[in-house]
Amino acid sequence: MAPEGLVRKIAARLMMLEISWLKDSQCCLIGNKAADSSSRVFLDPLFVMRSELAEKDIVLCHDVGPLSHSFLYDSVTVENYRVAYEKIRRHRPGIVFVSDWSKDNFVSIYGSNFRFLTTIPLYVRTGLFDGSLESLPGVGGPFFLTVGAFETRKNQITALEAYRDGGFYKQGIKYVLCGSRGDGREKIIDLAKSIPGTVLPGYVPDSQLRWLYANAEAFVLPSLLEGFGMPALEAAYMGLLPIVSEGSALVEAVEGVCVQVPPKDTTAIGQAMRRALSRSSSEKARASRELRDVASRASKKRFLQGWRSLLLGG
Repeated sequence: MAPEGLVRKIAARLMMLEISWLKDSQCCLIGNKAADSSSRVFLDPLFVMRSELAEKDIVLCHDVGPLSHSFLYDSVTVENYRVAYEKIRRHRPGIVFVSDWSKDNFVSIYGSNFRFLTTIPLYVRTGLFDGSLESLPGVGGPFFLTVGAFETRKNQITALEAYRDGGFYKQGIKYVLCGSRGDGREKIIDLAKSIPGTVLPGYVPDSQLRWLYANAEAFVLPSLLEGFGMPALEAAYMGLLPIVSEGSALVEAVEGVCVQVPPKDTTAIGQAMRRALSRSSSEKARASRELRDVASRASKKRFLQGWRSLLLGG
């Protein structure tokens, strides 16, 4: 039985310490006791470090961010992933990606000489959106919404600057940012608190999150790095227009039914927010239908069938 709660956290921390200390040293490697014809699935590239790896194995890769966007990570994380990916390059196992965007970034660095490279997209966890709606205190009238950890890669600072520079507060429009606290949170929170009209409820219960998705004017996330566009896909499930980084995994997740913006261009982001506000009722309804259709295709059934076909051949 897999460990849970505090035990799970302690085990995960010890595992990461072992990876950081020993990297891919031959000392105490976990061998493959399975039959020669069997494959093992590694759920993260780092997990190959303390194990034997063979071409017959499979590695799940969400993104190559520590290498393609190393400025977003600490030096230890970058080095650990560099070693892990180098081991993967040497042994050439099959690799599963959660998006074509991640696969393309991987190929640009390591090429395509692997047993296979395939994409199995993630799915919308629809249970999150089932249940009652509870309004968020202090939020009345139109507002923009960002949901996601407060961390540098989510690029909330640029979105906040776009909101501020666009003068939306003077028009009675607020900006709600909610989510857990991550790396870089201090700068994000300090800036948000300095801008009139921003609301920072922190982590909200599902009932309030559903209400926010159902009532926002647009979902804003000009992220610098997403292995898969789950935030945009969740917004799509609720029929909420995503304003997201151009050419990113966020765009791929919603099949292009979104507004694409250069992630560092506050003027362009502000213009996109203004266009979202100016849409007619019929335009909003049409976009909502298209987005819900996209989200309905990102089903758990499709996800499981992708893995079933890969592992069982049918």
